[in-house]
Amino acid sequence: MKRSLEMTRNRVIVHQIVELIYTESKKTETREELAMNRIDFISTEHYNVFKRLVRQLTDPGAVGNEYFSALYVIAGNERVRDVFLPYIDLEAGRIRTATIIDNHSFEKPTLVLVKLVIHLYNNKEWVLPAELITLPELDYQLAMQAITLCRDQQFDEIVIPTEEET
Repeated sequence: MKRSLEMTRNRVIVHQIVELIYTESKKTETREELAMNRIDFISTEHYNVFKRLVRQLTDPGAVGNEYFSALYVIAGNERVRDVFLPYIDLEAGRIRTATIIDNHSFEKPTLVLVKLVIHLYNNKEWVLPAELITLPELDYQLAMQAITLCRDQQFDEIVIPTEEET
């Protein structure tokens, strides 16, 4: 029963994310106007890459908010995206994480984000708060929003900063 309720909640959240992406409903606001029920993108490019990746899913309802949280980070950081794209089945919404860290060498900020993506997706890696705190500002914002996305919350708007704001 508890698992069924959790799956239903995940499907509602996934549906909202997909609906927001597919309906192109975007509201441009400044970063200072934060709210807990928004998906804040770092830039227009971040939003467009995320949208492109999400639209490749054949059944968006079959994946959970963990996948969308991982995609959010992947879409927001080019170095992380270059690492992960060969390991993602974008149509099925699956990420093969077992050998990613062993097969690459990373600079510290990239390693922290790679570990975060893996942790958000399947809890196979750990990220310490001290590691997150040391991230450059944009990567830190990316990480914090991804963590928020992974929680059981409903989102009612997407915020995409204008080119001038980024």
